[in-house]
Amino acid sequence: MQSSRSFATRCRRLLAALFTFGLLLTLLPAASAYERQTLRVGYTESASHLTRDAHNHYHGMLYESIETLATHIGANVIYIPGTASENRTRLQSGAIDIIAQSDNLRNYAMPDDIISPPAGIRTIPLARGIGWLEISTRNQALAQAVDDSLDQLRSIAPLYTLRLLEKYRDAGEQGALSLTPAEKRYLAEHPVIYAMASPGQPPYTYFLGDGTHAGVISDIMALIASDLGIRIEVLPNSDHARMMQQLTDGDITMVADFYSDYNWAHQHNADITLPYLTINYVAVLRKDQELPSTPIVACPRGHFYAHKYIESMYPPEQLRYYDTVQECMFAVNSGQADITFAKSITVQADIHLGNYYNLYTNSNVVFSHDVSIAVSQKADPILIRILNKEITHIDPHQTSSIINRQVYTIQGRDTLPALIYRNPIGTLVCCSTLLLAIIIVLLLIMQLNKRHNEALYREAHYIKEVNMYNLRWFVNNLPANIDRYREEREHGKLFLLVLSAQHIAFLRELYTRKTFNQALLGLIQQARAQNDWLLTHAMSLDTVSLAVLCRLPAGFTMEQSAAKLAQDASTCSVNGTPMIIRYHIGLCAIPTTGPINAAALLDNAMLAYAESVSHDKEISTYNTSLRERLLYRKQMEDLMGKALKNGEFQVYLQPKYDIETQTIVAAEALVRWQSPELGFLMPAKFMHLFEHNGFAVQLDYYMLETVCQYQQERLARGEAIVPIAVNQSGLHITEENYLAHMQDIADKYQLPNGSIELELTETAFIDYSANDARYDAATIVAQLRHMGFCLSMDDFCTGYSSIAMLQNLPMDVMKIDRTMLLAAEKSPRSLTILRHIVELGKSLNMKVLTEGIETRQQEKLLLAIGCRFGQGFLFARPMPLANFAAFLEKHSIKS
Repeated sequence: MQSSRSFATRCRRLLAALFTFGLLLTLLPAASAYERQTLRVGYTESASHLTRDAHNHYHGMLYESIETLATHIGANVIYIPGTASENRTRLQSGAIDIIAQSDNLRNYAMPDDIISPPAGIRTIPLARGIGWLEISTRNQALAQAVDDSLDQLRSIAPLYTLRLLEKYRDAGEQGALSLTPAEKRYLAEHPVIYAMASPGQPPYTYFLGDGTHAGVISDIMALIASDLGIRIEVLPNSDHARMMQQLTDGDITMVADFYSDYNWAHQHNADITLPYLTINYVAVLRKDQELPSTPIVACPRGHFYAHKYIESMYPPEQLRYYDTVQECMFAVNSGQADITFAKSITVQADIHLGNYYNLYTNSNVVFSHDVSIAVSQKADPILIRILNKEITHIDPHQTSSIINRQVYTIQGRDTLPALIYRNPIGTLVCCSTLLLAIIIVLLLIMQLNKRHNEALYREAHYIKEVNMYNLRWFVNNLPANIDRYREEREHGKLFLLVLSAQHIAFLRELYTRKTFNQALLGLIQQARAQNDWLLTHAMSLDTVSLAVLCRLPAGFTMEQSAAKLAQDASTCSVNGTPMIIRYHIGLCAIPTTGPINAAALLDNAMLAYAESVSHDKEISTYNTSLRERLLYRKQMEDLMGKALKNGEFQVYLQPKYDIETQTIVAAEALVRWQSPELGFLMPAKFMHLFEHNGFAVQLDYYMLETVCQYQQERLARGEAIVPIAVNQSGLHITEENYLAHMQDIADKYQLPNGSIELELTETAFIDYSANDARYDAATIVAQLRHMGFCLSMDDFCTGYSSIAMLQNLPMDVMKIDRTMLLAAEKSPRSLTILRHIVELGKSLNMKVLTEGIETRQQEKLLLAIGCRFGQGFLFARPMPLANFAAFLEKHSIKS
């Protein structure tokens, strides 16, 4: 029993302890945390005052003022954007605590809202140009806290608001430089103002070898001159004292870098502008000795800072005077003096460019002075007023940028000794590294030489991507490989074969280059295992084509051997998926006797391969005829540009007519090439080449503009016109800026709508299963029609996408190919198909025309199935453009 009571007692104590611990955990955070007040500030965005960027960060002088006050009060701030009226409503309702108002006035007048605030609102000014706060009169405690914080801030940092105004001072807000008419007239009458500047203090102010002024002062003078629209000509000068004497005598108008001291100015009969620059001075001492207790000080004669500062710091017996700052530096370096003082921005250049490596500076600023422009009292006082306006207009950031640029420019001119002196550790590291590298190279050169040569050979003759030799290796070793099969050569059984997979670039893009190459290598190995007549092979550098030395298998010709190889290698497995591959193959027989020109043999095989690609054939064999054709094509390519420029391409027109009335309703523009070198050429001779090399685009534009000009001239003479169709290559569909070019042509000639018909083949638009392709095609056609062009579907029924083209593109004319007409003459089934095609075109509000009419029976057939319009040799053959007008006149009414 006693044991049970003892256990119960322990349990109660444990529960009491747990309860007390939990209570402590609850109370401790509340006791230790400080509850910060949250201020809700309504604002209206104002540049330089209070704005929020894309990262939700706030900026501006009004924002910084509010945050500083909130810090003093011990509060967090939430910013709520709104218009002025929205903010006032929120303040009265208690939704916000403070309204932050920006002071955007530039005339320093007191804003009306501060003088007479709205009822129920108290205003607390922050500072002129920054703004004020509005607090509800119901929240007197907050207003008092803000007032107290402002008083504290002004007492401990009286210049705080001035620093904010300077920080957010934006040169863009200053507006244009404002000059009076008299000041503008003065500048117009004095387009060039002559001045002088101190010499020999790079990068502060100095003169180049040709007397051109350079440095910080030069750039600032150029900035001032640019703003004022004048030229400040700084005359060459090599003596500071002589410059000051010329200013005193009134021989010069201005000194660009004058110490900003009115007493100094009066001594030289000059007035000074407001300061535009502050210069700091540092001490320059010798490294090899400590500064004596009574040092000898080198002073530049005639410089203000020597008179103003140095002479007041040291007694006369310790001063030694020199003509220039450089002489002062030399005096300290050579031991004639112990110390001198130089401008902080020039001291490094003075030391390093003068090779005074025994000198150093601790960079501590000893004294400073402002720099102004001194203007001779003989000059018109208006010049001082103009310069003062300009100086206050200069953005301080521009001045800082000029100083930084000039300092870096001078450092970039360091001599080699100066660079070594400036970077002793870096120089030591570089020299040590170079010496170590030379030692390592000398030790390893014999060992690496052999490996290097082997690597070079492999790099020059091997393609790592596919683990195969390249064509350079193939050509170099081809004579030896042919000699190994001398007997086969003598019997005419050796030949070269070059092949490549069709659409190889697309296949690599589809399966990735690495994956497809691996599959192709497996296919090559498989083909070699099945065909022992494949002797040696190599790959082109672009890994597109494969060259193979072959031995003719028994019972096969070269072409049959190539066809067998293509069949054996027609199935390729890529990532486990079988894929059918078709090839382009070029063949070249190896001569049975004579020396072997390996490069020429490979070139011949490559020519045959190029022929198979250009004509989309599987196999082409090199022969004399092929070479002549290729040379002929090359000649055409060489002449085509000249031909277009010289007008050798001629426009022929073939009429389109109404079969029933036998009258002209339109015409088609066809091209002929009257070449002085090649003779008269029909399109079949050159258009396939032009489509292949892209020249068809230029030729199409030439034909289109020629026809447009013809139509325009007939209209100008008051003559009737009929629509003329101009063929458009499928290359235009992917041409950049095609629509813009067509719009330019339409705007140039301003022909009536429908005067020009554009004939597009159905193969110009492909892949109607892709949404974007269909959208692009429809957009192109719609915009061409909007420009006033009529659209014709040429060679209808010759491809696979005729119905898709009808479905997706709003064409105006259906031009049925001649093959359908010939088929309809022989087959009732084809005739039925042709009849329904005509009906289909009419139902889509298209003009239906059949080309290739050569007999009256064909005309009757077409009329019988409802096709009224045609084109063909029966009515008219293509004729020169100059002959078309007479033919049109003759056949404009029924014959």
